[in-house]
Amino acid sequence: MNKIIGNILIVLVILVCLPVAVPRIIGIQCYNVISGSMEPTISVGSIVYVKEADFADIAVGDIIAFEAGASVVTHRVEEIDSENQLFTTKGDANNTTDFTPVPYTNVIGKVIAHFPFVGNVAAWLSDTVGKIVAGMILLIGVVLTSFGEKKDSGAEAAGASQKKKKSGFNPKILLFSGLIIIFGSIGGFAYIYLGYQKSIDLYSELNDEYVTESGESTENVEWYDMVDVDVAALQAINSDVIGWIYVEGTDISYPILYSGDDEKYLRRTMDGQSATAGSIFLEGYNLPDFSDSHSILYGHNMRNLTMFGTLKYYKSEDGYSDEHKYFQIITTEGKYRYEIFSYFDTEPASWVYAVPYCEGEEFESYIADLKSHSYEKIETENEVNSADKIITLSTCSAGEMRFTLHGYMSDTYLIK
Repeated sequence: MNKIIGNILIVLVILVCLPVAVPRIIGIQCYNVISGSMEPTISVGSIVYVKEADFADIAVGDIIAFEAGASVVTHRVEEIDSENQLFTTKGDANNTTDFTPVPYTNVIGKVIAHFPFVGNVAAWLSDTVGKIVAGMILLIGVVLTSFGEKKDSGAEAAGASQKKKKSGFNPKILLFSGLIIIFGSIGGFAYIYLGYQKSIDLYSELNDEYVTESGESTENVEWYDMVDVDVAALQAINSDVIGWIYVEGTDISYPILYSGDDEKYLRRTMDGQSATAGSIFLEGYNLPDFSDSHSILYGHNMRNLTMFGTLKYYKSEDGYSDEHKYFQIITTEGKYRYEIFSYFDTEPASWVYAVPYCEGEEFESYIADLKSHSYEKIETENEVNSADKIITLSTCSAGEMRFTLHGYMSDTYLIK
């Protein structure tokens, strides 16, 4: 009986892992759908399988997966600009097309299949708790199977052996498969932990070596004296460093990277190493000197609250926005202080991510939309208008949404 139960547990975990593991082995990407923008075609909780496709192989009506900033979006192609290799996309459940056309360089591939419910299972398995539970179930299954493998004496042992031969099935195959998954899970845990630790160690070293804090309360020091950063020394290490972001009164203090695309530093640290936390990086369509009217900075919402992980407190803790009203961008040229005037959740392909803008009526309307969508009405020192420079901080949120926080440049301190 122990052996039967053990085999059942091992088979159960293997079956749960197959829809995710097998496609990736053959080069097909899979994603969990947690947004209703493609309903009823693709329901929330579905898994979608995506295969690379040449530009010429994508037609109007196809569903494609593409990168939108630090996000992956799955929408249908409505129009194709062959000359510029751009796709106009739209979620089946949305009333309008996505705000920004999708360059082919951002396309991951075409959706070749999708199945309901399986995505929720895949998401659960990708979570640390899910991996631990699956690993424990496998371990229990292996232990029970091992006990069941103990052979009985005499005729029972001979009879069991004869049954194995007749059936042609060797339960040890299950045991072997289970062990592979267990050790694979252990390796996955180690990889995640080492990736987290790698980022923590790197950014801790950078703060220790290149950042000088005043050591005084923010109330007793001028804003431009709170933090000094040797950006030039960081650029000598990596020329893609364009500045440093510091959210006053928080642990958000990181270098800002720019490579001209939205993929290079998504899962890569400043020193070029692969890491889950990646880096804080500037939108590829922006100018790297922050001279655009609207610039976007992306950062992951890490479970250990590193990177942009603590931005969630703006919407979850009362009074947090009053106590953390400013963030700074520090470059080799100067220090620039931004006062926060809006924050809210939005869709990955939303109008919020439009860049660039220039001073004028259209940008004025954009700013008004940012204010109207904010979770709270924020009183600022100055009235925000189209003459201001806006920076959006963007990170992941629940339900495949993105949390965005918006600040305008309220003060400048040029470095002599």
